[in-house]
Amino acid sequence: MTASTEVLIGDLDAQHVLIRPLFRSHPDLFEVKDGNWIDCELQIAAGGFRGGFRANLRSEEFQSFSEEMEDLSRTLEGTATFSSMDGQIAFSLIGDGKGGVRVTGEAIDTTGNGNRLQFAFGIDQSHVAPIGQSLHDLLVAFPVTGVPDAEQT
Repeated sequence: MTASTEVLIGDLDAQHVLIRPLFRSHPDLFEVKDGNWIDCELQIAAGGFRGGFRANLRSEEFQSFSEEMEDLSRTLEGTATFSSMDGQIAFSLIGDGKGGVRVTGEAIDTTGNGNRLQFAFGIDQSHVAPIGQSLHDLLVAFPVTGVPDAEQT
């Protein structure tokens, strides 16, 4: 079975956020500033709303989310947050410590002053480990490139 770079939060046949990375926006650049942009398709299904849009997301955003998901996976308590630099998508998974996870977020179809969708739905603990695995697979395919300015000497 080939690893998928898609990140599915929820159930594809029900409420969900699906992030489908397509390609690096600047495949020939390897510095932090421009080399980590990934063109993605996003799909959101929440309540009676269904829709999709494109967004440019960054490898570092997935890395940070992956680290927070590891903590959530261990305890099923606390929060893991994904937030894009340009504000097009932001969501949190909040574990109650009893197996329930609340997903809340906001999506904007166009950077700046696009249409906004606020959403919330619940998932159970069986979704947490697959989310972590899909983030791992995504980061293998689209690793963080370059060294942030603060780390350069």
